[in-house]
Amino acid sequence: MIVVENLVKSYNETRVLHGVQHEQKRGEAVVLIGPSGCGKSTFLRCLNLLETADSGRITIGGVTVDGGHAPRNRQEREQQRQLRLQAGMVFQSFNLFPHLTVFENVARPPVVVKGVSIEEAETEARLLLAKVGLENKASAYPAQLSGGQQQRVAIARALAMKPMVMLFDEPTSALDPELRNEVLRVMRQLAEEGMTMIVVTHEMQFARDMADSVLFFEGGRVAECGPPEQIFSDPKNERTREFLRRTSTQ
Repeated sequence: MIVVENLVKSYNETRVLHGVQHEQKRGEAVVLIGPSGCGKSTFLRCLNLLETADSGRITIGGVTVDGGHAPRNRQEREQQRQLRLQAGMVFQSFNLFPHLTVFENVARPPVVVKGVSIEEAETEARLLLAKVGLENKASAYPAQLSGGQQQRVAIARALAMKPMVMLFDEPTSALDPELRNEVLRVMRQLAEEGMTMIVVTHEMQFARDMADSVLFFEGGRVAECGPPEQIFSDPKNERTREFLRRTSTQ
């Protein structure tokens, strides 16, 4: 489902990603952990083409985009568009449209971006709002919701585009514990349903419980990867051990 080959990204003279490699099967949930500034979020943003990699190749759901240059023709522009549609993104800061109701936030993007009929989009929006437990908030505006509710709307909005992969960039870091659990419950449900997911998070219990694989990022590289029981119980890399010791005492 996902193949990343030699992904490199720099900002000015600072190299952020050093030839990252990653492969992921359909239905797998992968969690990225590591210290702040190690490249996790940049990696995720490159997958969705919010950032353009300096070099390397990204394939999601059979759609391939090469880094290192802007699209040079209509075919390459369409490939980029298709890859973005394959990968739904949920951000730390919700990024809902403040002037639209909850229902409109979920129903309108498929109509505008994908040309889905209004009737189909509205039917799907109702189902998705029920899925995330917010059917009774359909007529509310984002400012009237708690942070946890806004994040669940953001998840529903991403799902409305019917992506093949869901990317979560620290979706609970701005929330207090009770609201965090609301969002994690929805994410656990998606993982159990077989959604292909990559999650950047500091929620170690979520990684232990729901990840098929955990990647430890360090200095813009994947320093260690493996199943959660191995990463958390018997990490091979000293930096992984140090990071987990530090997070367990916080």
